[in-house]
Amino acid sequence: MTKKFTLPNMLAFERKLEPSDALMFSGIWGGGQKPQMDNWTAIKVAQRKNRSTQSAFGTKDEDKTKPNPVSSDNDDANLYHGDDTLKVSFSLRVIGDLGAPFGCNDPDFSTKIKTKVLAYKSEGLRELAYRYAHNIAAGRFLWRNRVAAEKLYIQITVNNQDTIVFNGYDFSLKTFENQRDNADLMRAANAIFEGLNSDDKFVCLTIDAFVKLGKGQHIFPSQVMNMGEKKKVLFKLDNHAAMTCVKIGNAIRTIDDWYDNAELPIAIEPFGAVTQQGQAFRKTKTDLYTLMMKWVNDEEVNENDKKFVLANLIRGGVFGGKAE
Repeated sequence: MTKKFTLPNMLAFERKLEPSDALMFSGIWGGGQKPQMDNWTAIKVAQRKNRSTQSAFGTKDEDKTKPNPVSSDNDDANLYHGDDTLKVSFSLRVIGDLGAPFGCNDPDFSTKIKTKVLAYKSEGLRELAYRYAHNIAAGRFLWRNRVAAEKLYIQITVNNQDTIVFNGYDFSLKTFENQRDNADLMRAANAIFEGLNSDDKFVCLTIDAFVKLGKGQHIFPSQVMNMGEKKKVLFKLDNHAAMTCVKIGNAIRTIDDWYDNAELPIAIEPFGAVTQQGQAFRKTKTDLYTLMMKWVNDEEVNENDKKFVLANLIRGGVFGGKAE
């Protein structure tokens, strides 16, 4: 009789897409279609002290003319005066040995999930690698820094050898279907596929994005959660404005348009959670745990659901525990 698997109490997978923090630089685009590659200066985070008004709902009448202390002393970052272009640089390590749990207290489950992944990964990883590459080429990781840019140039270097360049505006943030025949995009996707599909090797991508915004324009490093403090604190490394690896990774894995009634891609998450919208798009029956257990127990799982499970294993995390 075939064993009926239940979710192990301990189940964890290592992250297979490992981005670094992204450093932010200020410079001048130059006179050509492509940006100049030299003379970039680290952007420093500065404090901006403003006197601002009250705007919160429910403010008492007697307080409405008082200064707002919440926004009076905040971190800020801009391109330097005379500079018109932001450069954002980070690396991405792509790791293989996919499907093998980092930790699992059920050896039979560990063997079964790895067997399922090994049988499917060469097929399913092609589409995932394409979508990861598409998000990098589109500059999705720039978040607000991408909005209304005059020019957007993305450069990917594979293992410090092969360099691939893209006009970020050639790639949609709403669909993955418009660039299926793009040869350069397939080169980047193949590099990611090779890293994920390997058993004992990794691929390292170096990504540089150049965003022409306008002289002295405001730029947007990651914002740090500052418990107990009202002021805004920006992420920095030795006072060098930066974006966190978490925010970069979230953008790269924004590939899930397989959920019910999908309108836009969302980041790969076990329950399809999008905190900015206060929604979870995979609450029941289409969440990671339901689909993973169906797959492990040899129940019917469609191709898109298998890709979703595979992408969650690439995301990594602690997935064990008993249902309440």
